Amino acid sequence: MKKLFVFFFALMTLTACSPAHVELRSKGVVLKDNTVVHYLEAGQGPLLVLVHGLGGSADAWRDSMRLLARSYRVVALDLPGYGKSDRPRADYSIEYQASALADFLDALEQGKAALAGNSMGGWIAALVALNRPEKVSHLILVDSAGLKRDSLPPINLNPATKEEQRLLMLSLFADTSFASDKAVNDQWEYRKNVTATVQATLLSLKTRRPYLDERLKYIKVPTLIIWGRQDTFTPADLAERFNKGIAGSRLVLIDKAGHLPQVEKPMAFYRAVKGFVRSW
Repeated sequence: MKKLFVFFFALMTLTACSPAHVELRSKGVVLKDNTVVHYLEAGQGPLLVLVHGLGGSADAWRDSMRLLARSYRVVALDLPGYGKSDRPRADYSIEYQASALADFLDALEQGKAALAGNSMGGWIAALVALNRPEKVSHLILVDSAGLKRDSLPPINLNPATKEEQRLLMLSLFADTSFASDKAVNDQWEYRKNVTATVQATLLSLKTRRPYLDERLKYIKVPTLIIWGRQDTFTPADLAERFNKGIAGSRLVLIDKAGHLPQVEKPMAFYRAVKGFVRSW
């Protein structure tokens, strides 16, 4: 009877602590320019801030957040112009978002933070590590943008139709089930609300491109590069360039994952981060 009780107690404990049962708290802070930025938060411990990519939101990190909350105070923000954050009158350039992210870190009032950015979010996080290194303990680049390329995938980054949204999502994932009809419909409904923000960012990149190539050598914070091995959107040769350019950086390739490994393979993503970011 005692063994049976211990078994059920252990089962209940595991269930209560499972990722599905981790509460993601919805909060907001006011930046210096009075922009209200929404974010999701979970867990306790060293601060880990997650930055989404172009056209995304904090929701891109939900599954991985529930795992990361085992080890960190993990925060995923909606950048200005996205999700539930304000949409101020701004050019939404990479530099603007990097400045907003730095202000966001100041508003959290917890000293240094580890920064993890996916795609455009990696570009933004890298700029903060360069411009405000005193705020960044670790940098994690996840299938990051920001390097010069000879060509881009022939995909509309700001879909004008649901079919274009489907094609975009199919290019982002190794597992096509992540581009199911429901997923496409949900993302299409969301993208309608951020079209102007995405367009402003793309427009700014036509005249100002703060590429990272020549600046990688100046990144001095410990850096981890996580990449989906099957990413066709930002191929793994770009990961090698980041790894070569940032002294002392580590590279982890995640199998059977595309441009968003934190979505497709959240446990592998968690293990990579956990093995790199420790208390500071």
